[in-house]
Amino acid sequence: MIATDFKVTRTDVVTCEACWREPVEAARVRHGARDLLCLSCAEAGYPARVEQFPPLGVYGLTAAKVTMGKHAGGPPQLPPNPGPALPSPPPTPTPGRPPV
Repeated sequence: MIATDFKVTRTDVVTCEACWREPVEAARVRHGARDLLCLSCAEAGYPARVEQFPPLGVYGLTAAKVTMGKHAGGPPQLPPNPGPALPSPPPTPTPGRPPV
């Protein structure tokens, strides 16, 4: 449901929550939450791109996004081809010249 007459509090945003460019002109209420949108985004049905206080953080993370990721399978692993091994013992630096 889209409403064009709604009460705005001091903590409400003044920029559309979908496009982040236009001023707020409409409110969409669904699932107990209110999205403040410009008229064009409200009529097109665009979703709000940021939730202010969802259960898992400010940026709308879901439980699936929290458990997935680059290091989800344990500690970081070496790449398939790590390259040549480092020399042992390491070379001693020469004064006045950076080690190569």
